[in-house]
Amino acid sequence: MSNPLHRDNPTYIEAHNPTNNDEITLLQMSAYRQFGRELHFTFVSLTNKGMSESLAILSLTALISFMGSIHPGPVNLAVVNATLSHNFKTGVWVAISGTLPEIIYTLIALQSQGFLAKHQSVFQTLEVAIIPFFLVIGVYSFIKNPVQRNAAIRSTQPVEALKGFLSGLLNPQLLPFWVVFLIYLHSHFSLDTFGAKFSFVFGAALGAFLILVLFAYLAERYQTTLYRFLHRYPMNKLIGLFFIGMSLYQTFKILA
Repeated sequence: MSNPLHRDNPTYIEAHNPTNNDEITLLQMSAYRQFGRELHFTFVSLTNKGMSESLAILSLTALISFMGSIHPGPVNLAVVNATLSHNFKTGVWVAISGTLPEIIYTLIALQSQGFLAKHQSVFQTLEVAIIPFFLVIGVYSFIKNPVQRNAAIRSTQPVEALKGFLSGLLNPQLLPFWVVFLIYLHSHFSLDTFGAKFSFVFGAALGAFLILVLFAYLAERYQTTLYRFLHRYPMNKLIGLFFIGMSLYQTFKILA
């Protein structure tokens, strides 16, 4: 970019060897306008590049988070259970609380990806710690009496939201998943700016929230069909078996 104030600039030379004062003014104004146009073009180009990268990171992270949360998991089941036993609004609250761990783990991944990549023992500790949690939740859910819908509606919604939050927080797969994905993003984008980091965190939360709200919507829409199915197989039994199965799976995975 040419600088009108630089002494090697022909415009500067001409402006300082003028034939009259009017020519000085015209040449200087022209040089400043040209410099301003070039500066504006450079700024817009850099801004558009940053915005396009942030948008790409946001879209890609949201898509990965959405697709990665489709498979049955503790938070998904918590959302479905809250929707069926309470209502759609409660299911949305559980979806919100179940999304918060995504924010927590993506922030941890951003701040400590280098350390975590070198210290796999952190992941191993999380995988071991999740076994008793899943086992206790599974046994408790399996042996407790099914909650009637009318009684459930009168119960406190924050309790269901807390269940969703804890289910997501103690998911051992979230942290390594986002660390690995973050390493992938680094190979294609620069994550040094605040906008890029914000897009990564917000995209992860957005994708998870959308799929959880979709689960709540489907549970509300097809609740009659689900009620007939759950009349034979109560939800608390299914959730209990799922958590017990997760606990056994984690145990065999570690011992293998």
